[in-house]
Amino acid sequence: MEVIFLLVLPAALWAQAWNFLGQYSNPNAMGTIATATAAALGGMVIFGGGHGALDALVLVWAIYAAGIAAQGLAGHDAKTHGFYALFATVVSVIFVVYYMGGQVLASSNAGAVSSNMGIAVALLAIVAAMNFFYQGAGFSKMRNATGWVQLIAASGVALLGGLTVIGL
Repeated sequence: MEVIFLLVLPAALWAQAWNFLGQYSNPNAMGTIATATAAALGGMVIFGGGHGALDALVLVWAIYAAGIAAQGLAGHDAKTHGFYALFATVVSVIFVVYYMGGQVLASSNAGAVSSNMGIAVALLAIVAAMNFFYQGAGFSKMRNATGWVQLIAASGVALLGGLTVIGL
């Protein structure tokens, strides 16, 4: 489930980043990509059968992707999504601590997956925090910075997903 999470979520973040950077003339493209991402992540949680700590993290980010979709397709308020991003930041920081310390770093393969997840979730926490400050707190001058940081972080999360696939 970790690999799918790390490879699917960056699609919605990538689309939102390009929207922040002004590259989408119509936000429906962002909304469509985010809808597919939210459906895939939500389906993993509902039909995955695990219902553990990872499911909680995936569900938080599935709702985040659904918020991006609502903005793109239905024109929902960005401030509401920005304040949800604060919640996603707090949850992600908790999961960074969970993955980077404690008993999760057990065997060699589990340790690599745990390290990759810890770094990826740290990147996601940064993305969510910047989205909070841009959309929730209303610092409009952060639009380009948020877009670029999110674009780079989404690429990093996807790269970590690829490294997890090959076992590094």
